[in-house]
Amino acid sequence: MNKTVSFKESRIIGTSLLLFGMGFLMSVVPDISTPLILFNFVLAAIATVLFYVFWKKYRHQSKRYFSLLSYVMIIETGIFASIPLLRVYDSGFVFWFGIVMLITMVLLPYLFAKEIAFGIQKPAKSKLGKIYLIFALLIIGFGSSVYTVSLSTSDPDANVIAIFAFLCALLLFFIAPVFLIKQENMDEIVNE
Repeated sequence: MNKTVSFKESRIIGTSLLLFGMGFLMSVVPDISTPLILFNFVLAAIATVLFYVFWKKYRHQSKRYFSLLSYVMIIETGIFASIPLLRVYDSGFVFWFGIVMLITMVLLPYLFAKEIAFGIQKPAKSKLGKIYLIFALLIIGFGSSVYTVSLSTSDPDANVIAIFAFLCALLLFFIAPVFLIKQENMDEIVNE
C-alpha cells in the first residue's frame, strides 16, 4: 500500500549523513587520504541530490521512493567498501582480480535481477537464494572474527578489514538490482 512520504519521513538527511560517514571511514583504511575523502564526499553529495529528486517525483508512491533511495544507498556503500582493498593492493594480481570481480558484480546481477529477487524473497526455493544465504552467513562469520581480532590488538590489520569490506561490497552489488524492480513486477516474481 503506497502512501505519501513527508520530508520528515523521507530519511534523506539520515541516509545522507550515513553516506558521508561511510565515505569518511573508508577513506582512512589503510591510511587517511584527503583526495579520497573529497571524492567520497562528492559521491555522497550527489546521492543527497538524487534522494531529493526521488522524493519530489515519488513522494506519493512510498514503496517506489524507498526502493530507489535504498538502491542509491546500497550502490554508494558498495563503492565506498570496495575502495580499501584497491588501495591496500594498489598493483599486482589482487588489484586486477578485484577490478574484474567488481566489474562482474556490478554488471552481471542486472541480467539476473528477477532470479536474484526470487532467491532473496524465497531462498529455500531457489539455488541462487541458497548461495546468497550461505555467502551472507560466511560474511557475517568472517566479520565477527575480524571484529574479535581487531578488539584484541592495538593495530588491526588493514588487509583483513579491506578484504571484509570488499566482500560486503560484492554482496551489496549483488542485491542492488532488486531495488529497481517495480512493486507489481516484484509481486509477480514472488507469486511464481
